[in-house]
Amino acid sequence: MNLLDLIFMSVGGIIGAGIFSMVGIGIATTGRSVALALIFGMIFTMSQQIRIIFTSSMFSMVGGTYSQSALLLPPMLTGVTAITTLVTAFSFSVFGIAMAGYLSQLIPALAPYQTPIACAVLVLFFVIANTGAAIFAKVLNLLGILKFIALGLFIVFGMSKVQHGGFTGEPYFIGGGTGFLTAVALMSFTCNGATNIVNVAAMAENPKKNIPKAFFIASILTAGVYALLGYVASGIAPYGQVAGQNLGYMAQMVLPEALYIFFIVGGAMCSLSTALLGGIGGYTMPIVGIANDGWLPAFLKKKTNVVITLAIISILPVLGGFTLDNIVSMIMVPGMVVGAITNFKAMKMPEMFPEEWANSGLKCSPTLYRVLMAISIITSLMTGFFSLTSLTTTLAIGTVVMTVAMFVWTWYRLKKGYVKIVSTADLG
Repeated sequence: MNLLDLIFMSVGGIIGAGIFSMVGIGIATTGRSVALALIFGMIFTMSQQIRIIFTSSMFSMVGGTYSQSALLLPPMLTGVTAITTLVTAFSFSVFGIAMAGYLSQLIPALAPYQTPIACAVLVLFFVIANTGAAIFAKVLNLLGILKFIALGLFIVFGMSKVQHGGFTGEPYFIGGGTGFLTAVALMSFTCNGATNIVNVAAMAENPKKNIPKAFFIASILTAGVYALLGYVASGIAPYGQVAGQNLGYMAQMVLPEALYIFFIVGGAMCSLSTALLGGIGGYTMPIVGIANDGWLPAFLKKKTNVVITLAIISILPVLGGFTLDNIVSMIMVPGMVVGAITNFKAMKMPEMFPEEWANSGLKCSPTLYRVLMAISIITSLMTGFFSLTSLTTTLAIGTVVMTVAMFVWTWYRLKKGYVKIVSTADLG
């Protein structure tokens, strides 16, 4: 994979289910400031992932981001990072819920059945992933370009319908400063995915230089697209009409009928499909590796068992009636806590690996690197805090309990002697 391939993959990893399903939630939280929230969400996300990019510029690891954590962290924190990988599988439910919503827009008669439809969609895609329907997956990947065309059409047609002066009584920061920062935390979910390229380092040309370049180029390009998209989405109709709605609902306001159908089928549905298949494929083998290291029960060493477990985890939030913003917030909290701790430990990386640091494909002074790590810690904690405060008291308590349980489980596996980390054996 050359640099252009990596950029395209990185952009594709960012633009997916999140932007098609979460923009309306951002509008509900901060009004027309959602465009600014998307820009800050990308800045926050980039800062939180900078450690991953620095590490990829120093080492080539077949095991991807989990191997990076095992390299930098003591066993206890490595285990928590591993368990986080399994917990974030709850985010797959977002794909099912979003697909059910888009299908209901195309076929209004399906609206009362969104919960069973979401569950059926998730089951279908997990079956496809487990049976190795390679042709289907390749077709969807080839159609991935359609989501970029769909978003471009939405922006171009929407610009002519934006009320540039705003709507009466609707300031940019409807929820105040707290609402804006909560929106930034929620929009960060739509900005993840650029670091997927770290997991294909073994197939990349000059990965220690090209992976960092692709990460920065893709993130900056996507931030620009997101800013335009947020500006259009929040400016085509009054707050009460677009707050909480998905992008398909807004597309119906600006696109001709034929292009609207293309937007739903070729843009939203295709994007959700490719992202879900890619996500399942990207999670399965790392979890098998995590189980082989001993952090998870032995039955998860088999791919089929992992797929079944991920399917169950993804369906639970749908059956529980969780909203998209609740699902996103609940998975962001433990991820941000672990990320902040990992980035704190990573501050010593130049001293831990002086030779690799000197030969890194991403040049930076140790002092500037530590400043960047400090920023990443701050943004991680801010994202986690505002994600937590956006939840109800019951869900917030449940999220804290889940986070603590991850540490307890890791301690238990270590104490019982189940763990033997071999994931850093592929350093290069």
